[in-house]
Amino acid sequence: MSGIRRVASAVAAAALLAPAVVLATAGPAAAAADAVAAGGYSAVIKRTSYGVPHISAANIGSVAFGQAWAYAEDRFCDLSDQIVKVRGERSRWFGPGADNANLATDFAYGSLGLYDRARAQLAQLQPEELQIVNGYVRGYNAFLATKGAARVPGWCAGQPWIGPITNVDLLAYERDIALLASGGALLAPIAAATPPSTVAPPVSAAQVRSGVEQLTQQDKKLSSNGWALGADKTQTGKGMLIGNPHFPWEGELRFWESQLTVAGNVNVYGASLGGLPGVQIGFTDKVAWTHTIAAGSRYTFYLMTLDPSSPTKYVVDGRSESMTGKSVTVKVKQADGSLQSVTRTMWSTRYGPVLDLSAIDPSLGWNGQTAISYRDANIDNDRLTRVWWNMARATDVNGLRASIGRDQGIPWVNTMATDSAGNALYLDSSPTPNLSPSAIAEWSSNPLGLLDGSNSANAWVVAPGARSPGLVPFAQQPQLVRRDYVLNSNDSHWVPNANQFLTGFTPLQGPEGAPLTVRTRQNFKLVNSVAKFDLAGLATTILSGDTYTAAQVAAATVTACRARGTTPVVVDGTSVDVSPGCTVLATWDKQFELASRGAVLWRETVGAVVANNPDALNEAGALFGVPFNPADPTRTPRGGPASSGELLAGLARGMLRMRAVGLALNVPLSQVQYTVKNGQKIPVPGSTENIGIANMAQYQPLPGSSLEPFMDPGTFVPGSDLTDKGYVVNYGTSFLLTLAYTSSGPSAKCILTFSESGDRTSSHYIDQTQLYSQKKLRDCRYSDSAISADTQSVELIAATS
Repeated sequence: MSGIRRVASAVAAAALLAPAVVLATAGPAAAAADAVAAGGYSAVIKRTSYGVPHISAANIGSVAFGQAWAYAEDRFCDLSDQIVKVRGERSRWFGPGADNANLATDFAYGSLGLYDRARAQLAQLQPEELQIVNGYVRGYNAFLATKGAARVPGWCAGQPWIGPITNVDLLAYERDIALLASGGALLAPIAAATPPSTVAPPVSAAQVRSGVEQLTQQDKKLSSNGWALGADKTQTGKGMLIGNPHFPWEGELRFWESQLTVAGNVNVYGASLGGLPGVQIGFTDKVAWTHTIAAGSRYTFYLMTLDPSSPTKYVVDGRSESMTGKSVTVKVKQADGSLQSVTRTMWSTRYGPVLDLSAIDPSLGWNGQTAISYRDANIDNDRLTRVWWNMARATDVNGLRASIGRDQGIPWVNTMATDSAGNALYLDSSPTPNLSPSAIAEWSSNPLGLLDGSNSANAWVVAPGARSPGLVPFAQQPQLVRRDYVLNSNDSHWVPNANQFLTGFTPLQGPEGAPLTVRTRQNFKLVNSVAKFDLAGLATTILSGDTYTAAQVAAATVTACRARGTTPVVVDGTSVDVSPGCTVLATWDKQFELASRGAVLWRETVGAVVANNPDALNEAGALFGVPFNPADPTRTPRGGPASSGELLAGLARGMLRMRAVGLALNVPLSQVQYTVKNGQKIPVPGSTENIGIANMAQYQPLPGSSLEPFMDPGTFVPGSDLTDKGYVVNYGTSFLLTLAYTSSGPSAKCILTFSESGDRTSSHYIDQTQLYSQKKLRDCRYSDSAISADTQSVELIAATS
């Protein structure tokens, strides 16, 4: 094996905080064996091309130890930063923050009580869970002890807040991950809630609005595409999978790739979130799965009627109840570097924390008559450590489904899975409030799903089979197995296959009978464009530059603007001759490839139409002519509109936007859309949700909660996501997995679009990004022979307990 670097590391692995050293006096292998015999940990990390680690160990604790070590080599700073956040120590290290953002986060986490819950969870972990948690924490701490804070890789090197983590830290952060689609978006409203006449550090209204929009607006959510193909849809007669999560390219929510192997126990390859041991999207030799953000609600809001005698009392069924007050103290760094303690009482009702949503509507604040509270479906989710490990031991999709139903720990995603026998599974097991029919009617009638908290009939209904009291039981959640295909692109469970609808579920699980997004419609168009797929066709199809809007409407736009000639279109008081834009669109290849000339103009045209007509993508009128048909949801709305006025106005505005930043109307996409790595602009293919493309690429101003400096998108053109720097990409296709089961086992190609390492000095900080720019995937090395043939380095790490 040429070019292999063998490193035997006798590491100082913490028994939580106290290090102990393994001496390699009898050679690395003997030292590793001694460490395990002493109750410690040992793992082998082989890295193949592009820095992908393949971690093997003799037991589950040791493989978690090795995973954490390898993760720390690549992304140490991401987890370290997040532990500071969930501890409520941002203000301690960074001051109160702009608009008291750090103070708000710290008080909200104190109110949620993640650490109290984590301590209780630690005492009740199953033996294997405890081994996983212990191993992961020790691996992360061992890496830190070996490198030292000044020499850890990444943006945080040398920072004073770097330090060892504990089991409780890790479990508390896993709770934070579970709350991503519920309480995690409500930190600002929690921190803003104070009784009338009580003075507290102010919380930015923009922070409150951003959090609520993240929950209530689909286009603000993280997104993905997931396909599971069965035997009837594949050339091999076995299962195939596309895992295409659209996640951030910056911050703590970046995926990280690895393989974990314990002989006779588990052998799984795929992508993970930092701080969550195991593989969350991936495959084994028998089963493969992916996830997409589910469309349902993981919480309910409650309007509380207050007792006139006190703003911290409320009424339920005519009886007064006292809120629960919790004193939270936060240490705040001052301008001179000193620390000042700030204490607040955070309040909760029987449902959960009190919120201040007055930034959304003044009546939704905490006043003398009412207050808002909420209940969280994932606050009690203590299963994240175990659920994906157990999924990785399933031998078919039915076993995988049974495993998910047994653990019920998947927090906010749909699951699509396939197996070597050619079965395809769709499942939405996301924890969902179980409401009575009358409560559902009330929930459905309010834009925020606001329930009357003074009526106990609106409480969650306890039913057998649910992970926690008040959730919809697993057996009553949407699930389906087929032999052709299932897919999801963040619409609800309603249409997992163009020929089979899932109906009759609570609307809190997701809407039924509603229009699908243009991205979902495009995914159905793509999956049905091929009779039977091979492995190469999976990547070609999902990365297609074809879009739903261009295929349906671009020709109609050209026809309308040609008919208009040079007669100006007046938009916002400006006369625009759209004929030059018409010429560009007429010669455009209707693709969003890097060489495509006209793609930028089309994106701006559609964006302008949607900005003026928010429902244009879901109903006939401004963009489409054929209205939505609930009997044909994957192909409607479609076709050019009856009237071209809004299309031409959108074209005119799109031309003005491009000219405002000095772009030629026929500029190739490659010159406008890119990401930045070490100062290098790397062109990125794809486009945004509104265009109706499977391969998403866009900018998110808040790609996560990390304090890592993010890319500068430039100055935005009013009403557009175009800036004076073009389209800077920090979000979209992230870990792309394409897999086919064959007679000789799994065959997979994949790519981590932003690359494996977060260390700017690493050769694996930019390499896969450059590959993705060319729409090239690489082999996922799964078998021992494939790994051995491509091994670039080997590390043997060992530590006592």
